[in-house]
Amino acid sequence: MIEHEVKLSAWPGFTLPDLDGVTDGARTRRRETIDLDATYFDTPDLRLGRRGITLRHRQRGARGTWTVKLPTGDTPVAGGTSRDEIEVTATIGEVPAELALLVAAHVRTAPLVRVARLMTVRRRTVVDGPDGLPLAEVDDDEVSVMDGGRVAARFRELEVEIAPDAPPAVARAVVERLRRNGADPAGTLPKVARAVGPRFLDPPESAVAPLPDDPTASDVVTAAIRGSVGRILDHHAPAVLGTDPEGVHQMRVGARRLRSDLRTFGPLLDGDVTDRLREELRWLGRALGAVRDPDVLRDRVRAGLDRLDEADREAGAAVLAWLDTDRAAGVERLHRALGSDRYLELLDDLVELGEGPPLRPAADGPADRVLPGLVRDPWARLRKQVAALGREPADTDLHEVRKRAKQVRYAAEAVAPVVGKRARRAARGAKGLQTLLGDHQDAVVAEAWMRDLAVAGDLEPGAVFTLGGLVAGERIVRSECRARWPELWAKASAADRWAWLG
Repeated sequence: MIEHEVKLSAWPGFTLPDLDGVTDGARTRRRETIDLDATYFDTPDLRLGRRGITLRHRQRGARGTWTVKLPTGDTPVAGGTSRDEIEVTATIGEVPAELALLVAAHVRTAPLVRVARLMTVRRRTVVDGPDGLPLAEVDDDEVSVMDGGRVAARFRELEVEIAPDAPPAVARAVVERLRRNGADPAGTLPKVARAVGPRFLDPPESAVAPLPDDPTASDVVTAAIRGSVGRILDHHAPAVLGTDPEGVHQMRVGARRLRSDLRTFGPLLDGDVTDRLREELRWLGRALGAVRDPDVLRDRVRAGLDRLDEADREAGAAVLAWLDTDRAAGVERLHRALGSDRYLELLDDLVELGEGPPLRPAADGPADRVLPGLVRDPWARLRKQVAALGREPADTDLHEVRKRAKQVRYAAEAVAPVVGKRARRAARGAKGLQTLLGDHQDAVVAEAWMRDLAVAGDLEPGAVFTLGGLVAGERIVRSECRARWPELWAKASAADRWAWLG
């Protein structure tokens, strides 16, 4: 459930104003006051909190719940926050397995410890719309920060929680009325941050620092590694939740980009360390592919069905059902991988890699002199590979060109902070080729999957006929990609795009 809320601080004598009519037809009603006893958990170095994640157990009367709150990245309303809230009813014993998996990428092999306990008296006021449905709830919280059995500190906070379907104007109107009555904006930090203190504001693991004015090659390499490690960490929870396909997609992009960067920057790094990590990243990429590949295929099938007659689309439901089965099996495999010791140890190693890459002395040189030469080799290999293709290259050969183009793109993007727009222009050319040949490969894979399904799927004749229509569509896509790729290659390989390599 997505939680949208705005926090405000209130002085001890603050009185909640009348919120009737705060928007047209709005009416308020009081709910019963409740007592909450919340215990927050994190690693000793606050990996969760520093990344905007909270894990807590909260007791309300006889009911205990565990909750993980994850940042969503959505645009906040009225200066507030949006977080994905996942709740499980359970006692304060062990963290429920489904929540432990969500935070596993950050906790990894570290212990989870209690970092704060907050006892809250919550006075609740609901703002209903003209139709009687809730628009918002204003919680007036009196919070005690506990240190063992004594109260170490107290504060008062107002939380305006906005109903999911309430218009943004409701949040703005309620907050404005509270501010006019003396409440002040309280920022976006959760309550636990007040109890833990300034350490909560430390940068998250693998945070990318701005490059200095005259960066060395090691500065750029370190930034590239941290960027990819951070992408993997950030998308772990969305990949586990599976509500947005981009979670798995972006996590796999992070793994693949890091593999590519470790190869590109290989002459500057200790291969005894990075070669093993590259192989482990390949394993992670395959685990993510068990979900990502069915997602891509499903999108193609749905798009193909939309182009068929209605009767054929209805028969296509059986095809989609097979894809759902494949994806469900892939999700099980992925969750096993993301909960494994192998994965947690890999992430420990990756975070350590970002903190202190095993750099060779050559990395101490100026970035603008050292790095362009590292892009030259992958670019030369791509040109050689394309030159060796015949007039009608095999599908597998075009797929290899696509993979090589992706490595060149990632390499150019990695040095772009130093080389500038020349590298970005080169990267765009490689990306265009990679995207087109990616469509070609997806069409090849889709047709192969459909052929297998037609033979072994025990489908009704109508569904098999629909598969034939889908295959015809994939062949058209493949032909169009084959017709276009030489032109894209000519643009991507233009000499002026790569002159900066020397």
